[in-house]
Amino acid sequence: MKAKKILSLVLCALLLAPMALTAKAEDVSGTLKMIAYNVSGIPVVGDFQGTTVTATNDRAAKIGKLLNGTDVDFIGTEEDFNGHPYLAAEMTDYPYRSFTSGGLAQGQGLNVFSAHPLYNVTRVKWHKEYGYLSGSMDAIANKGFIYCLMELLPGVFVHVINVHMDAGYEPRSVRARADNFQQLAAFINDELNDGRALIVQGDFNFKFKRQLEDDLVGNLLEPTGLTDVWAEVYNNGITDTKDPDYNWKAEGDDLDRILYRSGEDLTLKDVSKTVPALLGDNGERYTDHNPMLTEFTYTVTGSLPAPETLTAPAPVNNAVLALKEILWTFIRLVQAVFGLTELPYLVWQGVDLLTNGKMP
Repeated sequence: MKAKKILSLVLCALLLAPMALTAKAEDVSGTLKMIAYNVSGIPVVGDFQGTTVTATNDRAAKIGKLLNGTDVDFIGTEEDFNGHPYLAAEMTDYPYRSFTSGGLAQGQGLNVFSAHPLYNVTRVKWHKEYGYLSGSMDAIANKGFIYCLMELLPGVFVHVINVHMDAGYEPRSVRARADNFQQLAAFINDELNDGRALIVQGDFNFKFKRQLEDDLVGNLLEPTGLTDVWAEVYNNGITDTKDPDYNWKAEGDDLDRILYRSGEDLTLKDVSKTVPALLGDNGERYTDHNPMLTEFTYTVTGSLPAPETLTAPAPVNNAVLALKEILWTFIRLVQAVFGLTELPYLVWQGVDLLTNGKMP
């Protein structure tokens, strides 16, 4: 009799186990906070950024301390060049991070910091950029994007990309930025099609209200199924500037953006977009434009097989970085010579700026 009772209990447990697992998966929810911050770490012009004159390394340390106090889950930094060690040293609440790719001559200027484990960090350079002397001098840096896989919960992974697009609003920079969007869309569609959720954030150097030909919607959002947080939170989901319901006065359409899409195992919903006042003790702002912070709510809706490869970030050998720095310094000198051919275009840009003023 006792054996029969035990057998009955075992059978009941086996029958109820799938239901219990399903309920557990559907019940898991929480919040995920992301921030994109351009640290204005270009050493040549870095002593004056934002509203204060502060040496590059000192400013990087101050920004690191401010970012460390934000209590967000994931931070992506842009223009994080030579001041990276000082920035990273202050961010003690973020044990999971990428490691510097070097200073301005060779570095990408992008890094990520996370409260959740990070894997498979990959750096990709843009195929196209414009300007050694003209434009916004994007060609003197190895700009692009940095990709990582974040383990939000045990066994639940999210693709995250931090970007820095080509800057400027004159035609050649706009064409380069459009190409950046297309390259990123191709990467997403080719490499990140495993059904997991995806978040793309960073300095897009793009505003809907500018109405230029870079076309974030056609070149990136539509091909990948990504949603723009600003449009969802402030503009009723409308990204078409020709739509009569498009709100030109909606706040927050700025250079930093966050895009997202849900996955087969995780549903994301944006609940807020804010521009936090990350200021010094006396109200100083240490960057040339404000950061963007988004809070998502997430719900686990299923499960996906674990990734085949999970590789933790590892620092690059300092000797290798030093050799690359020498090589890229030489390359930049050669580029500066080639950049002299841009002088007529640079003059034309100056005339256009004086005539038409700065774009919004």
